[in-house]
Amino acid sequence: MHPATPPPFTTDRESPRSRQAGFTLAEVAISIAVTAFFAAAVFATNSRLLSSLKNQKETTAVSMMLQERMEQFRSTSYSNVADKNYVLNNILTFNPAASPAPSPTPPSGGKYTTYSEPPLGSLKETVTVSGYVVAVSPSPAPSPSPAQDYNQWTRDMSGDGKPHEQNHDDNLATQYDLIKVDIQVSWTSSNGRTRNRELSAVFGKGNIGP
Repeated sequence: MHPATPPPFTTDRESPRSRQAGFTLAEVAISIAVTAFFAAAVFATNSRLLSSLKNQKETTAVSMMLQERMEQFRSTSYSNVADKNYVLNNILTFNPAASPAPSPTPPSGGKYTTYSEPPLGSLKETVTVSGYVVAVSPSPAPSPSPAQDYNQWTRDMSGDGKPHEQNHDDNLATQYDLIKVDIQVSWTSSNGRTRNRELSAVFGKGNIGP
């Protein structure tokens, strides 16, 4: 008898052609598309976050600016609040109490600016001092006309940055027992949108002043 013939030798090794196979063009295109999608999403999220932070910075700046202006009015006598010349020269103009003293700084710095406004682009400020409650006694003269009895200035930082008088009344202190101060601010935000804020306060004759 002849010995049994062993079965032919076999192997599971890959062929050279199989070992060299890689990604197809379609697979590469899909990978690039997925990567680009996630990169765009990350970029958009980061942009929104930065815009939100800038908007918050602007909101804080305008709140502080309004408080700066109003605190100057609050520390002023009633008759001076009603005086157009005093407001222009002592509230809307920087006058340090002592020397040397810090002053508003660039990029929007100047003797008419506030310390807090530099983050606000294309700033426009309107200050109005108007009659609020007509004087009871003695009877005021000339007769009050609330629609016309007010002092107002507008300061536009896209122009010369100076406060320009829009209207004035020389008798607010005697015509009214209460006067109202309105400070309105508008500016162009970092995203190009126009934003507005305002602050108002009423002042009485508790301190007539000199």
